Amino acid sequence: MDYIVYQADAFTNKRFGGNPAAVVPNAKGLEEITMQQIAKEMNLSETAFVFPMDERGDQYEVRFFTPQKEVALCGHATVATFHVLYEKGYIKRQSRPTILKQRTKAGLLKVYLDVSQGKLQKVMMEQALPEIINHEFNQVELCNILGIKVADMGINEIKVKPQIISTGLRDIIVPIKSLEVLKKMKIDMEKLSQYSKKVGVVGLHAFTLETMDKRNTAHCRNFAPAVGINEESATGTANGALAVFLAANEIISIKEEKNLIFEQGYFMDRPSTIHCTIKRDQDNYSVNVGGQAVIVLEGVLKFP
Repeated sequence: MDYIVYQADAFTNKRFGGNPAAVVPNAKGLEEITMQQIAKEMNLSETAFVFPMDERGDQYEVRFFTPQKEVALCGHATVATFHVLYEKGYIKRQSRPTILKQRTKAGLLKVYLDVSQGKLQKVMMEQALPEIINHEFNQVELCNILGIKVADMGINEIKVKPQIISTGLRDIIVPIKSLEVLKKMKIDMEKLSQYSKKVGVVGLHAFTLETMDKRNTAHCRNFAPAVGINEESATGTANGALAVFLAANEIISIKEEKNLIFEQGYFMDRPSTIHCTIKRDQDNYSVNVGGQAVIVLEGVLKFP
């Protein structure tokens, strides 16, 4: 049986921007070992495999594979997946916003299709309930891995330290004082890979409040060599965790709900725009992350 596969650039409205992901929109019959082989062959940071779960067509099982391993959730691959499903007719076209569900290894999560006059504006995805993991970092060790000085870490006039936060995947969220420092970081990928495994995270998400576009909230870079991704141009789950970091550390003020925009991938020549909505109920937060996507490739996986 042959399988159709698409490649879509997520978190952008322009081809060759954002973060590319492969999508197999109907993976019924594929075994785990074969999905891993396909992900390795596609050689993108993630490949998503979709398994329709009911006749109504509003619930899907989605599994995400890097070239090296399966991961519980992937933000940019979710945006790519549901953009492909809608644009290629796997999901019935709608005239108004629609809520679907995806079953992932991070849980059963809602996916919001922002539709206006039949046109898909963006895909927003519910993140897993935020988790802040207490960990006391040796900042000298961490800065050595990043190739920066301890004085370069933090936010001017705000006392804040790196934290491990998860909205589906655990990342180290690291504040950096300036865009120039963020740009010039020289990461020791082997040490970061070992360090990530030691503290139990997927990767490290560094950010600064200094942005290219003054309308945006933060500029970000994401590094995950422990799962085979040295740097990623757009990272949904990590930016969801960043929104929680900003709110929990009172860097941004949230009464009930706030919309944030993060920029990423500029230093990789793949500019990305990640939209995030964070809601607050006393000390509890809920997060949605999403954006636009563009299909750039369509093909057939041949199985003799």
